[in-house]
Amino acid sequence: MKSSNAIKEGEWFCAIEGIAIAERVYNLYYEEYDCIPHNKKIGDLKMSVVKYRLFCDFEGHPIKRKRFRYFNARYCSPISIKWEKILRKSISDNPKEYASFLKFLKQPKELRGCVRLQYVIDERDKEKVLNGINAICEKLPSKFTFSDFQKIAEENHFIINLKDFTEETFGNLTLCIYLVYQYGDCIGKKLLFNSLNFEFDKGLW
Repeated sequence: MKSSNAIKEGEWFCAIEGIAIAERVYNLYYEEYDCIPHNKKIGDLKMSVVKYRLFCDFEGHPIKRKRFRYFNARYCSPISIKWEKILRKSISDNPKEYASFLKFLKQPKELRGCVRLQYVIDERDKEKVLNGINAICEKLPSKFTFSDFQKIAEENHFIINLKDFTEETFGNLTLCIYLVYQYGDCIGKKLLFNSLNFEFDKGLW
């Protein structure tokens, strides 16, 4: 996954909370499970997510808690001369905090994400759906794409078409599937998931 043109990995930039170092920038692309806008298609860029470490706020005060963050890179910007001056002064005025920050940079932090899919089901099919999703989970490899998930579901004659996800679930019994991934795990433009969780919900929101 390549970096955004605006935010460069390893460089200072302006996050929404303050001044930070960009650790990684991940590009996410539209896949089959997304609600794709009319002017986009599968494989187009959906968003860039920047993983970063905060040093100080925009007044130069060191940030000591919740310094590891991530956010949509669209709402971040490269550091300007004004903010660079504030950063340099903060580093100069707070050498102990900066030394601690440098140590913090060396501590690896994993970033995980989740794709949530919803399927309205008939109350009478709940047991079949439960048995089917459990059978699928047993056959999933340690890492899999959404296409792999679909293929295994079809081979097991799962009664739900995985492309028939919906946002409208009010008052209906709903199967919620959570596909978990680690940022950076992908094959080309497709995410590699490492686990699947699910629950039944009454779809009240």
